[in-house]
Amino acid sequence: MTNAGQRPTIEERLSRLENIFVGIGEAVLAQNDSIAAQSNTIDVLVANIQHLTENVNAVTNRVDILAIQAEQDRAQAAQDRQQAAIDRQEFQAEIRQIWQYLRDRNGGSSTPN
Repeated sequence: MTNAGQRPTIEERLSRLENIFVGIGEAVLAQNDSIAAQSNTIDVLVANIQHLTENVNAVTNRVDILAIQAEQDRAQAAQDRQQAAIDRQEFQAEIRQIWQYLRDRNGGSSTPN
């Protein structure tokens, strides 16, 4: 080291610069390791996001298919209700005819409920 008021020697200045560069080099290496670890983490996250995106797409497709099936089921149910109403009317008409036949056969003494 130098005495107070004396300028450092070239060797001292070079030694100080070398120590600074070593510290900077060590910091750069540590940052490099950190960047490599973060890069690996990012790669894993990207793979997870891609997998989740594929899953979401598959679920979306399945929901679309189920929505189409639900619409078809609703349409079929409407047709079934309509047919049931027609069948009910026909059944009621047949019952009336049978009732009238039985009533006429018994001399018309009873009335339907």
